[in-house]
Amino acid sequence: MYRNLDEVFQLAKTKGRKRIAIAAAHDAETIKAAIMGYDEQLFTPILIGEKERIETIIQGLDRNISEFEIIDSQNNNESAQTAVSLVKAKKADLLMKGHLETAEMIRAVVKKETGVAIKETISHINLMEIEKYDKLVIMTDVAISINPTLEQKKDILENAVSVFHALGYEKPKVAAVCAIEKINPKMPETVEAKELKYLNETGIIKNCIVEGPISFDIAMDKGRATRKHFEGKIQGDADILLMPNLLAGNLLSKGISIFGEAKAVGFVMGAEVPIVLTSRGALAKAKYQSMLACLAIV
Repeated sequence: MYRNLDEVFQLAKTKGRKRIAIAAAHDAETIKAAIMGYDEQLFTPILIGEKERIETIIQGLDRNISEFEIIDSQNNNESAQTAVSLVKAKKADLLMKGHLETAEMIRAVVKKETGVAIKETISHINLMEIEKYDKLVIMTDVAISINPTLEQKKDILENAVSVFHALGYEKPKVAAVCAIEKINPKMPETVEAKELKYLNETGIIKNCIVEGPISFDIAMDKGRATRKHFEGKIQGDADILLMPNLLAGNLLSKGISIFGEAKAVGFVMGAEVPIVLTSRGALAKAKYQSMLACLAIV
């Protein structure tokens, strides 16, 4: 069990150097993160984007442009497609979103003939270290799937489970989070949560423990589970919080990050390789930490 992100970052540093294809790399914070990984001998960055801007940024950081492979691309869609093609050709081990919209990156990943998606649904992983929680927790999906169907939730769940399997967990606990713990036909997410639990109990969803519907407080706080007399398989010890929709996940993750003194790294699963995906406004340190998280699970 991993209690904090630093433990994951230390695992990453045992993995050896990996090639990372960075789409729309013409951004100072993205290049700073790439240089951090290069200097630590963990990553060989392939910088794809507007070549002149990339070279200017590198030189402005007092580095030699000859240290890095740069592929010129004058628009973001082409840049994303080039990065994906490198992974498909086994010329890169990881993907990273630089200064482009998430939708532009995802389109290239899921494109039928040239993409690298291995599931019908790719999903965002928010791996969080929360001060008052004694272990890491994944919240998903908070960035890609707006109103996932039952089948999409199954994929999102399995994508998250695969992260913890890569980190050595045998059966991570998945809480299908809802506002209440009972089935209410007027709240379809409760019906879907119950169905996901059934799929787990019947062996369709494997190698994890699914509980739902379950409220956030019961999933994360044993005392509240006890006081509410909840008798499910998760009582304040969830590893994965499967959110009912993007709105709930996005609001909750941002609220915890701001007011709960949480640290988080973000990336995408469901493709041939993990995809580093952070906000375009993220600083180099946050981008680098997400790179490390992806490295830890390959």
